[in-house]
Amino acid sequence: MLSISVIAAFPELVEYALDFGVTGRARQQGLWRWQGFALHDFATDARKSIDARPAAGGPGMVLMPAPLDAALASARAWHGEKSLVVFMSPDGAPLEQSRVREFAQHQHITFVAGRYEGIDQRWIDANVDAIVSVGDYVLSGGELAAAVVIDSCVRLMPGALGDAESATFESFADGKLDWPQYALAPTESRQMPAELANGDHATVNRWRVKQALIRTWMRRPDLLARAKLSLEERAMLDEFTETGI
Repeated sequence: MLSISVIAAFPELVEYALDFGVTGRARQQGLWRWQGFALHDFATDARKSIDARPAAGGPGMVLMPAPLDAALASARAWHGEKSLVVFMSPDGAPLEQSRVREFAQHQHITFVAGRYEGIDQRWIDANVDAIVSVGDYVLSGGELAAAVVIDSCVRLMPGALGDAESATFESFADGKLDWPQYALAPTESRQMPAELANGDHATVNRWRVKQALIRTWMRRPDLLARAKLSLEERAMLDEFTETGI
């Protein structure tokens, strides 16, 4: 079972986001468990303070180390052993599918959601194993970002998806985007590509591979620069770039 804890000002945001669909079903099936640790529960003053003014001045507030220390100690006790500590921050490394697969190999993960101007750097230096960003933009807090990473990890667990091949044949699984999808709806009168309707598996597979290459070339050429394409795939891409077909 995958065990995930979340240290945050508002961990209930994470629970609500993950209570539906794949992650909700997987949790009901006992494939993973989670526990939130609200920082205000670990504050020691009457006002339940978890933040303080930045050292040397400046705007906003900074999460203090002491409540984070107490929350992490409780999370470790809940896990029963040391967990990987992942800090969600816009200045972290961009999240990629390869990193998701790496996280999914761990049995115990603690996500730490930042708030306000961030977290005291001394605490980060002492406790954090990885700093991850879900994009070059700023959220009000890291709770929703943590939910994104947790969702991407849970769906890789055996049994989480209805079709085990869904995690294999999708965007980023092999360094390319997914091919266009069409619903086999009996009442739909609009035409779909002829290659999908002729019943020949080889034709369908070739069409899908080529369309995935074209979509990646048009939308995310940076992925192709890193992808290991076969000679056949390179020929397909050259055919499209030279003829537009």
